[in-house]
Amino acid sequence: MDYLLGLFSRVTSNEVLARLLFVSAIGLSAMLAAVTVVLLVLGLQDPVQRRLALIKRGHSGNIAGQDAPGNLQLLLERVGQRFGATEAAKASVTPTLLMHAGYRSPSAVQMYWAVRLLLPLILVGLALLLLPMIPRLSLTMGLLLVFMAAAVGWLVPALYVQKRKKARQLRLRTAFPDALDLMVVCVESGLALPQTIERVAEEMAVSQVELAEELALVNAQIRAGIPSTEALKQLAVRTGLEDVQGLVSLLAQSIRFGTSVADTLRIYADEFRDRRTQAAEEMGAKIGTKLIFPLILCLWPSFFLVAIGPALIGVLKVFGKL
Repeated sequence: MDYLLGLFSRVTSNEVLARLLFVSAIGLSAMLAAVTVVLLVLGLQDPVQRRLALIKRGHSGNIAGQDAPGNLQLLLERVGQRFGATEAAKASVTPTLLMHAGYRSPSAVQMYWAVRLLLPLILVGLALLLLPMIPRLSLTMGLLLVFMAAAVGWLVPALYVQKRKKARQLRLRTAFPDALDLMVVCVESGLALPQTIERVAEEMAVSQVELAEELALVNAQIRAGIPSTEALKQLAVRTGLEDVQGLVSLLAQSIRFGTSVADTLRIYADEFRDRRTQAAEEMGAKIGTKLIFPLILCLWPSFFLVAIGPALIGVLKVFGKL
């Protein structure tokens, strides 16, 4: 309390105005805390409101089931609903980013924006509570720490989702060659494309769960009446991989012109192996350039210390005797 009062006094240079600002800040904080508690008690604990929220999400059965969201998730969805309900938000890159990261829930956009909004506020509040514990902290440094806390809270969710997207795409890209080989074997044995996708999804359900889920979703869409080319295009959109996009284009052309699907898959599998070999050779060629920085920063100082160190010590001893 004394720290905040002193902070207001240094900013305004007027003790009366500082006390007024201090009392206003305390009153505003108490009012916001009371409103938050009231909303939590009346909104989330009300069975009618919870039931309506679950019906909106499609949980028409027992709300106590395992798939029913909790109170915290409902709260975050309400906070972020304003940002995900507009057409501009739906047309933005956020739904695509979340889809590539593996978040396909209808409320994923609302949850994402709610976390990006609430996390900076929480970190700023924690920073304001910890500032009085830091001795001899200037006003400029305090404001900088508060701004850094807000920036970290705003950027961390985006960085986490981006990292999750890259990790998921790497796993899908790693599992894609095995899926291609299995598809070639299945098609050559006489299975049609939907049955091939279903069989590959079943075989990879243990080793590569994410790719198996994507292929199973493609098979479900084909069974529901969606054309094979459209279902494969949606697969490329969900994964965001150029390799899948290339396969989808080749399969679409093969289905359209009536050529052999087995030959198309075999050609693309060979092309994919060549591309993977070229990528490995490219990574190997970059090793020499990447080793420059460890050599300069780690090995060369040690080498010069061992090579020149004894001579330098001898020179210092000689000059020390003079």
